[in-house]
Amino acid sequence: MKKSDIIIIGGGAAGIVAINTIHALNSNLSLTLIKDEEVLVNRCSIPYGIGGEKEIENYVVPNSSITSTGADLVIGRVKEIDKEKKEVMLQTGEIYGYKQLLLATGSRPLLPKLPGIESENILVVRSLGDLERLRASVRSSRKALIVGGGYVGVELATELQQLGLTVSLVEMQERILLATTEPEFICDVEQMLDRKGIRMMTGRKVTAFEHDTQKMVTARLDDGTFIEADFVVISAGVVPNMELAQHAGIETSPLGIITDTALRTSDKDIFAAGDCAQKHAFGTGKPTRGDFGTNAVFMGKVAGQNLAGMETSFMGIINANVSSIYDTSFGSAGLTEEGARKAGLDVIVGLSETLDRYPMIDGAAAFRTKLIFDSTSRVLIGGSVIKKGKGVAPHIDLISLAIQKKITIEEFLCHQYATHPQLAVVPTENSCLTAAMNAMASMASR
Repeated sequence: MKKSDIIIIGGGAAGIVAINTIHALNSNLSLTLIKDEEVLVNRCSIPYGIGGEKEIENYVVPNSSITSTGADLVIGRVKEIDKEKKEVMLQTGEIYGYKQLLLATGSRPLLPKLPGIESENILVVRSLGDLERLRASVRSSRKALIVGGGYVGVELATELQQLGLTVSLVEMQERILLATTEPEFICDVEQMLDRKGIRMMTGRKVTAFEHDTQKMVTARLDDGTFIEADFVVISAGVVPNMELAQHAGIETSPLGIITDTALRTSDKDIFAAGDCAQKHAFGTGKPTRGDFGTNAVFMGKVAGQNLAGMETSFMGIINANVSSIYDTSFGSAGLTEEGARKAGLDVIVGLSETLDRYPMIDGAAAFRTKLIFDSTSRVLIGGSVIKKGKGVAPHIDLISLAIQKKITIEEFLCHQYATHPQLAVVPTENSCLTAAMNAMASMASR
């Protein structure tokens, strides 16, 4: 039996960040990382790799990100965890002993139990193999159907349309992007997709898939509509991989493996981080979804510090996120207005629409911001931005930091910022400042 001070199960973002953090803080610890895929793909990049312009190796996460720490890398699937013996057993029968263990087992695509879903023409977005199958499907197809209107579904629809395919998108919610995007901004996105000819059917569900001799797939919707496609991509969310934890008697919930603020599970020597772990919202402290890769990174850092002997707490997720379609980028951080109200918070909202550059500069375009403040504490709890171009991420990062530092509306109004005719708005019309001023005015008029 091989022994290590720390074993990490899972080679995604949480596992890689954790092992690098542990090595940086305490290089004397012996480390082993076990993952069941020889090669992992950068999952966020899959929609942008389906056209095949770049070699598929460009989308691979190199194993050197693990082995450069001096850790042992084991390719294999863990069959069982024995908490009492502090051992993990692989399907091959190999046994590895540990002093501490991190579960970073990630998640898998949610596949609804529908007739016909087992077809080879129904794809998901997760692995390197999925990217290879998507590339092959694009080369031989004219029509595609996306099931799921979150970020990945919308990004896929956009990329497929630009590759010349006729694209349909089905979303069971009444709007696309509802989990992350304010309704005012969703309208802009839906209009762009519609202008490009992407057929959107919201408030609809697929009830079955049918297949013909020409290898076409026909999706039947709950309103009786039929949609024909050469291939279908299911992008309906993910399910945490927590079966190992459950079989070992570690506490779980439908949202993942339950941990404390140190990311320690119900077993004091076993931690969990990333998609497999239950998360709580920074703004409310309540359990929530948060399957962004960045959340796995943040949790991996905290778990790594604690495994290395430090005492660090995970503050909860702010879910800072950004995306881009065509010539527009958008994103959000913290709670949406609807999410805040559902959490029982009374909120003050500030909206602004400015230009992203000085008005005399060619190409100056609309820059819209929405800020959400808790009316009792006056603290920023959420914010969203949409603008032309690809420069939205720094604005979302600022909003996320302001949420994390619990900035009040008065403090936001004192925020100092840079300006330049070609790079930023007129100093008197800073988008976030204007939104905060409008929120203040709304509060005063109550």
